[in-house]
Amino acid sequence: MMGTYSDLLLLFTLTQYATCQKLAGQLSNPTIQGPERVNLNDTKTISCFASSEKPSMLYSLYRDKTLVQVQNVSTSEPANFSVSFYSQNDGGTYKCKVESDDAMQRKYSNSINIIVLAPVLGVSITSVPDPPVLKVHDKLTLNCLVKQGSSVTYQWYFNKQEILSTSSVKINQSSLVIDHVLLNNTGHYQCQASNRFNMTTFNVVSNSTEVIVKVPASNPDIFVDVNFVEKDTMFITIKCLSHEGTLPITYTLYKNTSFVMDYNAQSRREGQFIVPVPYTDKLGTFKCKAMNGFDSKYSNGLDVDLSVKLTSKPDPPIQGHQVTLNCSVTYQTNAKYTWYFVHSKENSTESTKQNQLTHVANHPGRYYCSINGQTSNWIEVLSQDSSLQPVTIAVIVAVTALLTLVLGLICYCISQKAHRCSIN
Repeated sequence: MMGTYSDLLLLFTLTQYATCQKLAGQLSNPTIQGPERVNLNDTKTISCFASSEKPSMLYSLYRDKTLVQVQNVSTSEPANFSVSFYSQNDGGTYKCKVESDDAMQRKYSNSINIIVLAPVLGVSITSVPDPPVLKVHDKLTLNCLVKQGSSVTYQWYFNKQEILSTSSVKINQSSLVIDHVLLNNTGHYQCQASNRFNMTTFNVVSNSTEVIVKVPASNPDIFVDVNFVEKDTMFITIKCLSHEGTLPITYTLYKNTSFVMDYNAQSRREGQFIVPVPYTDKLGTFKCKAMNGFDSKYSNGLDVDLSVKLTSKPDPPIQGHQVTLNCSVTYQTNAKYTWYFVHSKENSTESTKQNQLTHVANHPGRYYCSINGQTSNWIEVLSQDSSLQPVTIAVIVAVTALLTLVLGLICYCISQKAHRCSIN
C-alpha cells in the first residue's frame, strides 16, 4: 500500500515538472516599435521583440499583408529590421510575427502606422465623364490626383482664373463637382497641389483639361435644289439644317435608307450635299441625320419629284385675251424656265428666271413649259369661233324655246275666244 502511494506521488511530481517546463518555453505576444513619420528616401529601424525561453525564434515583418523581411534571432535581443522608404507606398500599417524554431508556436504584434513625408509630385486631373464632353444640364466631376505628396492642399483654376466653391460649383479639396453644367462652364480647368517638405513649399500645377459643354443637335430640316443637268446625269443639292445644336454638326445623307455621304458643318449650320442622280423625274426619298456627339436626330423623309405642272388664268385661255401662265415645281432651283407656244402659223419660245409668264393669246394653239430637262403638261388655246360656238348654239336653243312658248300662248288665247263666241 505504501509503495503504491509513492508511485502516484512520483507521477504527479513529474507531470508538474513537465508543465512548468512547457510554460517556461511559451511565446508571448511580440511588441513592435518604429517611427510614426519618415521622410522620403529615409532608412529607419523597426524593432520586434517577444520574451521566451526558446533558444531561437523567427521574426517576420509585414506591411499590410505583404512580407517585408524575415530574421532568425537566437538571442534574447529584439529583431531589428532596417527598412528604406523610397516611395509613399512604403508607408502603411506594419506588424510583426514571431514563431518558435519548431514552428509549433506563433504570435502576432500590435500594428503601427508609418506615414512617408514627401514633396508633392505628378499632379493630374481625371474627369467623369471621360472625355469631359457633356450636354447642357449634365453632371461634371473633376478629381485632382497626385503621384506623391503628404499633407497636400488643393486650388482650382478655370481659364487660368482661381475659382472658389459656390452653390453651382462645389469644391472639396481635390474634387470639383458641377451638378448641372451650362454653356459658360466650357473652358480649361487646372488644379494646383501644394505642401511643405523639409521647410520648403512645393507647388505643382496640373496640365489643362478642356471641358466642352454642348447643346444637342435638333431634328434637321431638309431641302432640295436642282443645280444643273448634263447629258446623262442630273445634279441636285440636298440641304440639311439643324436650328439648334453646338457646332460642329455632322450631317449624314440617306437615299431610300441607303448611305450617300457625310458632311461636317464647322462654321455654318447648314450641310450641303451635291448628289448626281439619274435623269428621271422620280428621284426617291431623301433623309438626313444630324449628330454632334449625342443622340442622332433625323429629318422627315423628302420625296424628290422633278415633274413640272403648267396652269393658266383664265383656264382655259381665250384667244385674243391676256393669259397668265404658271410653271410649278416642288423644289428650289435657279435654273431658267422655258416657255413654248405651238400653233399652225407660228411657233415661239421664251426663257425667264421667273416661273410666271403673262402673254396675249393671239392665236389658237398649245402652251407648255420646261425646266431642268423636264416638260410640263400642255394647255390649249381654242380658236375664237370654236370658243363662241357653244354660246351661239345655246342662244339659238333658248330663242327657239321662247318662240315656241309665245306661239303656244297665242293659239291658246285664240281658241278660248272662239269658244266664248259660239256660246253667245
